[in-house]
Amino acid sequence: MPSEETTNFNHSEGSGHGAGRAVSRRGFLASGLATLIVPRHVLGAGHQAPSDTLAIAAVGIGGMGQHYLEGCRGERIVALCDLDHNRSARVFQRYPNATRYHDFRKMFDKEAKGFDALIIGTPDHTHAITLMPALRLRKHIYCAKPITHNIGEARKVREALIKHKELVTKSSVQSSGTDRARSTTELLNSGAIGPVRELHIWCDHPVYPCSVVRPKEKQTPPPGMDWDLWIGPAPYRPYHSAYHPWRWRPWWDFGSGTVGDMGCHTFHVYFNELQLDAPAAVYGRGSTRCEGFSTRVATPECQSHASMVTWEFPARGNLPPLQVHWYDGGMKPHRPVELDHSLVMPPSGLLFVGEKGKLMAGYGGGNPFGRRGLSGGLLLPEEKFRDFQQPPKTLRRIAEHYLEWTRACKTGARTVCPIEFGCEMTEMALLGALALRTGRVLEWDAKAMRITNNEKANRLVDPPYRAGWSL
Repeated sequence: MPSEETTNFNHSEGSGHGAGRAVSRRGFLASGLATLIVPRHVLGAGHQAPSDTLAIAAVGIGGMGQHYLEGCRGERIVALCDLDHNRSARVFQRYPNATRYHDFRKMFDKEAKGFDALIIGTPDHTHAITLMPALRLRKHIYCAKPITHNIGEARKVREALIKHKELVTKSSVQSSGTDRARSTTELLNSGAIGPVRELHIWCDHPVYPCSVVRPKEKQTPPPGMDWDLWIGPAPYRPYHSAYHPWRWRPWWDFGSGTVGDMGCHTFHVYFNELQLDAPAAVYGRGSTRCEGFSTRVATPECQSHASMVTWEFPARGNLPPLQVHWYDGGMKPHRPVELDHSLVMPPSGLLFVGEKGKLMAGYGGGNPFGRRGLSGGLLLPEEKFRDFQQPPKTLRRIAEHYLEWTRACKTGARTVCPIEFGCEMTEMALLGALALRTGRVLEWDAKAMRITNNEKANRLVDPPYRAGWSL
């Protein structure tokens, strides 16, 4: 059974805890003979002929990463890395020929010439430190969203991608390119509801414990787990099951809350169409946790059970000012007065409020409106739009999310949701997360990458890493 390769790798000293050095760069293999001749820059290092399979490595396979791997069925999985080998044992068993690692830097050092593409399924706070060295190694990348944990990282990743346009990337927004999402975009683009002045987005997550205070007791990490490496660039804290496995998302040091986790699953439907590149201001508020009668407990390190965020966009070209509202934890916007009493608002959905009407669409699950809605959603008031037809399908559809990425890695095609687009959506989501963390109205200067009216929030735009870590 394959085991982790040994290397002459040493942790550098920093903050009293082991910390890592930057991964070394490697050259990439010269291309060999292929049945189809494709320019070498189309594929990453160690590529095979287009008629063969991709050699894929993955970091973070115990959670969502295992599903990303399953979606790339038919390719060759050559190396797997996870910090918790007990939790990942079942995944290792599925790919017995893959070499196993705890430390992604060791994997990059040993396997740099042996894989073409990388899957990143780690927690948010380690996305960028894994992604950037992979770009330098010229690997195609599939990355979990949000692409980064802070806005500074998102800007640096986008800048790096400009230098590596030959690489094929994709964000883990599984609904991007689906017929349902594209139909909603086409309905919005039709102009049926006129210029949009309000957009309401609601989500039935979180699905993990929230409004939690930092545990006081210490626990022992699972056998064989390197907790210091799991912490990575984040501020150090002792291991506790409140963070791992699965429960890291609501903790601001490691995750981005529900708005960071789920926002990109809808942003792609309308982000470019509504020109949502830079809000002027953002503000948010989370629910209050109480213990006993009227005893409020502050949980500043962890998101609340339910949250609301508003992004304010000024007029953009010929588009009017726009407010985008986010709701999670079961919260929803007020029910439109035009909605028939027999219809139920979907558990997660969108409501566009235009000057000529409204468009409601669900995401996740089936069609919430049955035959009364179009494939892109339900136009309101129904009487006004009774004879309106779903617009023609002008946007590209993607039938298989993961297969689109693997095929594009072999042909050099552009995916529907590349990482650079993911970075733009991530920036908007992370501004929402900052608003929730501070509870203040934040004024945003996108060009300067600065929150101009709140220094506490501004320090979180591009915070320093723990000693020993860098991009």
